[in-house]
Amino acid sequence: MAILSKIRDRSGFLIIAIGLAMFSFVVSPKDIFDFLTSKNVDVIGKVNDEEISHKEFARRVELYKSQSNSPNYGGLAIENMVWNQMVREKIYEIKLKEAGVVIGEGEIWQAIIASQQVLNTPQFKDQQGVFSQDILKNYIADLQNDKTDQGKVRLQGWLNFEKDIKYNLLTQSYNDLVNLGVGATEEEELKNYVLNNTKVSADFVYLPFSTIPNTDVKVTKDDVAAYIKNHENEFQTEAARNLKFVKFSFQASTEDEEEIKLELASLVDGEEGFKKAEDAYLFVDEIGTDLPVVDRFQTESELPTVIKEEVVNGTKGAIVGPYKFSKYYKISKILDVQKIPDSVQSSHILISFVGAQGAQPNVTRTLVDAQKLADSLLTVVKKSPAKFGTLAQNYSSDPGSAVKDGDLGWFGYRSMVPEFRDYCFENKKGDIGVVRTAYGFHVIKIENQKDFNQAYKLATISRKIEASEDTENKVFQNAETFASELRNGADFDKLAKDSGYEVSTVNGIKAMDVYVGALGENRRIVKWSFEEDNDVNTSQRFDLDEKGYAVVMINNKQEKGLKSASNAFSQVEPILIKQKKAEILKGKMQGASLKAIADSNNVTVGSFANVTVGAPTIGGVGTEPAVIGAAVVSKKDALVKEVVGDKGVFAFSVNNVAEAKTEVGALDVKSASKKLKGSVSRQLYEALQEGVTIEDYRAERY
Repeated sequence: MAILSKIRDRSGFLIIAIGLAMFSFVVSPKDIFDFLTSKNVDVIGKVNDEEISHKEFARRVELYKSQSNSPNYGGLAIENMVWNQMVREKIYEIKLKEAGVVIGEGEIWQAIIASQQVLNTPQFKDQQGVFSQDILKNYIADLQNDKTDQGKVRLQGWLNFEKDIKYNLLTQSYNDLVNLGVGATEEEELKNYVLNNTKVSADFVYLPFSTIPNTDVKVTKDDVAAYIKNHENEFQTEAARNLKFVKFSFQASTEDEEEIKLELASLVDGEEGFKKAEDAYLFVDEIGTDLPVVDRFQTESELPTVIKEEVVNGTKGAIVGPYKFSKYYKISKILDVQKIPDSVQSSHILISFVGAQGAQPNVTRTLVDAQKLADSLLTVVKKSPAKFGTLAQNYSSDPGSAVKDGDLGWFGYRSMVPEFRDYCFENKKGDIGVVRTAYGFHVIKIENQKDFNQAYKLATISRKIEASEDTENKVFQNAETFASELRNGADFDKLAKDSGYEVSTVNGIKAMDVYVGALGENRRIVKWSFEEDNDVNTSQRFDLDEKGYAVVMINNKQEKGLKSASNAFSQVEPILIKQKKAEILKGKMQGASLKAIADSNNVTVGSFANVTVGAPTIGGVGTEPAVIGAAVVSKKDALVKEVVGDKGVFAFSVNNVAEAKTEVGALDVKSASKKLKGSVSRQLYEALQEGVTIEDYRAERY
């Protein structure tokens, strides 16, 4: 008893201890340490020294999700959009602060009352329909005083609107500040006009890059590293990972498929089998099926190809299958065969009742009363079909057809609910009857039918072709064996090849990515690849939910900063190949004339006429802006060699340059300035990003 008493006295301590022990099973010690020692667990990122609050970030993400209501956003798309917006806001705040520009409350208020969203809201207008600041202020005060949940939501919505207004002011103010120093002069426009419209004609010799095979030009990692060093600004990158993996999918074996077929075949015969079942649909429902039952007639063109001939030549009650169709094995019973029309014209009188779908509030009759009325109307119209239209006008709950004497016009087989459809398509022209649907009781008259085709009604039991438990166990064993041998030092590619497995790669995975190549969405793998303790050649087996397993290895790590030669090789190699080919072709430009150069290279001298920098296309070659630009500024008849273009190396001699003359009204400096300001505004944010340090901690939480 003394021990029990001590346990009770220290129950609080025990609960905490047990909780921490359980927590340690699902969270690594490093994560626990980081959590307990974090100076500010609410910081999810920084722009320079300006912190971005995780609480604010999470709130805005949830708000965006609730407002977007869109199924098209997958992975972390919304989180990324909100993050980019918050970073953008911080950057503009920092830059405006550095420029000494402050957005005051007065400016924000003036922008609010000038916004069309506020001005056009009837709630903020007086009795004369004029916008009133006082009404708006009272509205905001009421929001602040409303402590209900709905009031808090409305207040938050207003605060978000104010933030949007402030952000727009920030961006506009900074853009205006920058654009004060931006503009085009008449002299600049004159130069641009002349340059773009001057026509040049010349003879040329062209040695294409394609004449040198890529195999004749070798690019080394040292070449790539040197290029990167000379172009550091172009090769700054986020931290990234290259992964390789083998996917072990759950796929049904031949034995699994045979077992599914045998199971279906066993349902056919016997006293209680599918063949003798009086109610085939009830039998299917009791046995179970992996696809919804198709309770309707199907034309020959709708039948699965694998059973089409057997069904067409079959008889009522016959069993077809088991047969394989798409990802399922099936057995089908032919329930009925008859010719049905392609379309029907009919009229109806809808008698609705309380609780029926679409019933109007003024409907008070019960289901029993509705059935009695429908039966009474049926009796009348069977005796006097001519009264159908008048009765439809007086009694039908379907106003659209009632005004047309109940006429529904022509409709196809799959246009109506099943009960209504079956009556219209399985009975004959002139038949009148009553059918109940979710909408009520319908007194139906078949007016006309056309385009009859043979159709078949089938009851089908479907079984999805999927791996059995034994097969899944074998897949697990294969994946675990592969992972275990890697842990013991085996080479990934050799082991995969010897085992007959296909190796896939995915390069450039970023810390906030969601998708991992052919493995699809898998944040677990992305987060694992960025854990500090996981280095190159580290591997691990991952569950792919119910799809199987993947054994993944880190193939390469790129830390934030300058790209390594290995990671940039595929990007830089084509550039260096072109440069090396250019040097080779330059060496072939020997000779004192175009003809001499052409003869030494077994090519002919070509020519182009009246080509401009604005449209620098050389016939038979393509677009070559560098060549045309050089020709425009070259002296007439001078031999110019070793000009590197987009598609090869050129030598040329200018025959004529026709300088453009400006006409009255040709120069529009005002429009040019406007265009220039717009261009600056579009590129401004990208330029501003280069001047700040952005720290993103989201990968640690998402």
